[in-house]
Amino acid sequence: MRIINKLILSLLVLHITLTLLCSCGLVSPQKYSCDVNEVATINIVMLDEYDKDDYSYECTVLSQISDCSTFVNQLIEVDHTVNWGDPRQLQVQCVAIRIDYLNGDFDLIQPDAQIFNRSEVNQYGYFFFDDEQFNKLIADYVTE
Repeated sequence: MRIINKLILSLLVLHITLTLLCSCGLVSPQKYSCDVNEVATINIVMLDEYDKDDYSYECTVLSQISDCSTFVNQLIEVDHTVNWGDPRQLQVQCVAIRIDYLNGDFDLIQPDAQIFNRSEVNQYGYFFFDDEQFNKLIADYVTE
């Protein structure tokens, strides 16, 4: 009977461990994704000011992306990892990518911080994009 209890306990611990690892994304890498078919516009913006009452950013458009499909594919290819700590806040007076979707949702993306606004609720991102690749992507489109 003792052997069966130990076996059941071991299987339970193994099951819980695997469930936690899979749900945290530690077993399979997580990547930023964007359905380009749902994109209305993509802009490279300067975040001017944060409105604490409205939980939103005022921004200045630096460049509007005309070929959304190519840009999204390039953005997804930028090396990035997932931060498993607290999400970072976007920095004002810094450049960001704003992707607006047909349904009114949007993404605001900086290399180390993101906001994914879904159904008028801000969800904060956990992605760390490679700074050099991210900045090169932006520079390629701002200087056009």
